[in-house]
Amino acid sequence: MNRFEKILKGDFEAFDQLYRQYHPVVFKMQTKYYLKGFDRDDWLQEGRIVFFRSLEKFKDGHKVTVGNFFKLNFENHIRSLVRKQCAFKRKGDMLAVSLDQKIDTQGETFFDGIQIEESQALDYLIIREKLEDFPNVLSPFERVTFEEYIDGKELSEIAQTHEVQLIKVRSAYDRAKKKIRSLISD
Repeated sequence: MNRFEKILKGDFEAFDQLYRQYHPVVFKMQTKYYLKGFDRDDWLQEGRIVFFRSLEKFKDGHKVTVGNFFKLNFENHIRSLVRKQCAFKRKGDMLAVSLDQKIDTQGETFFDGIQIEESQALDYLIIREKLEDFPNVLSPFERVTFEEYIDGKELSEIAQTHEVQLIKVRSAYDRAKKKIRSLISD
């Protein structure tokens, strides 16, 4: 018998109380992965769904905690959502039409929206130009820390790899973020 039987039978208060203990898992995944259009409530709702499913499948006899089981299930779920969003992006390439077709279907009004896109493109180019100096602004340790973090490593993993204290890695990462903000805002 599952020790979460009471929750699985509809005790929503007990479920909410238990789920709140695992909010940090959801927030950690939110910092690790980006899902377009997802706000805090969306992340919590996805977490709630996966947490309930995890409780349904959890077996007491296994040598894994509920928290680790949920974390694994939730990360797999989020990765699936990321893959789904990426596949959806590629769908746009298949639906692309030529400029002549756009003009034929929308007429001259098609060009009205282009001015907005030009300003966004200009902003993108300016930011990209400013970021070219970013690696030169960082110290060697800040650069290594930031690059490894961008590649998906956790700060604790970076500290362990370089055999330094986590606080040193966190400081290097924070300084790199501050420098990138400064570069972009100038």
